[in-house]
Amino acid sequence: MRTATMTFKNLTGTHYEVGQALGQWTLSRPDLLQRAILPPNAYPADKLRAIEELLDRHCAGANEEIQGFADALKITPDQAMYYAATYVERGCSAMAALPSRTANGHALMARNYDFTDEIEELCFAYTDIDGAFRHVGSLLNLFGRCDGMNEHGLAVCITSNGIPVGNFEGGRKAGVTGFMFWAVVRSILEQCATVDEAVAWAMDAPIGFNINLMLADGEGRIGLLQCMDGHKGFRVLEENGPESRASQADHLAVTNHVVLDDVKPFETELLDNSVKRLATIEHLFDERPAVVIDDLKTLLSTPYPDGLCCHYYPVFFGTLRSMVFDTTARSIEMTCGSPRANAWRRFGVEPLDEQDFSISLPCEDANEEFFRIL
Repeated sequence: MRTATMTFKNLTGTHYEVGQALGQWTLSRPDLLQRAILPPNAYPADKLRAIEELLDRHCAGANEEIQGFADALKITPDQAMYYAATYVERGCSAMAALPSRTANGHALMARNYDFTDEIEELCFAYTDIDGAFRHVGSLLNLFGRCDGMNEHGLAVCITSNGIPVGNFEGGRKAGVTGFMFWAVVRSILEQCATVDEAVAWAMDAPIGFNINLMLADGEGRIGLLQCMDGHKGFRVLEENGPESRASQADHLAVTNHVVLDDVKPFETELLDNSVKRLATIEHLFDERPAVVIDDLKTLLSTPYPDGLCCHYYPVFFGTLRSMVFDTTARSIEMTCGSPRANAWRRFGVEPLDEQDFSISLPCEDANEEFFRIL
């Protein structure tokens, strides 16, 4: 068993002011400071201009936020690690159910986020920035978001599609030039009110990460968008919609591989644990004609392979948070850390009680079969 520090923060004002606040917070956290900045002149000027232009076009306010961050730290904006990490060149599980499939008649979405605490901020924040939709969500690389819900009830979460793409050792080289997932999630939360708007944004934006984007909104729609080396496909379900009636589909599920026919031809790896986790999710829906929130919590909390919870933190596959989104109630139930060792908490899209607190992360060893490629 090991412990980590979780933080709740409120980020309000202009993008520049929020950037300054993030800079001040980073100065108080030497571990974050080390990961958040680059040496002077380390990032090529031509690439900086390219990512700045893309952010201005698709992620309004991001450059202003980074400028505020840089001014607070008395560095130049090109030293912000976010630029280098977000613009790439060449473990988790998620599901959503339509209102007709849930006992409370609300669209529900659930996810486990599996990674390692060693390079995560472990910060959940309420963000209220001038000109953008209010939202709560998990920070990633300070300026990005990994998941969350906005004031309109649009909930967003992601899983990696295959081996994660990134500029890091062991990462898959991007098939196309574009954004990492944390820029995608942040922009959708701030700019989109519905599943349809989120899908339109993601289909238009350049995405370099191989992403599985799970969506649910306050109008009862659910959606899944998958991207593999720039090839994209999506599926949107709504009550009495043409696809829902034709296929009798009432839920969506994804782990770490392709499930949409439009994207399937471009898949290159298939992990054994991903196939087993998806089968476990589908088994729940086969058994429960009317899913309740506690069913989803149990699935998220049960140890793999019977459930979705993993404690393999040293090898980047430990559950850092479990979440159930109720888009009608505009609420999130979440555990900070493993759901087998930490309590569930309830959040709305509203300011948080700012605090730092300890979370428990039980460590276990993964066997070789877990990472087997089929």
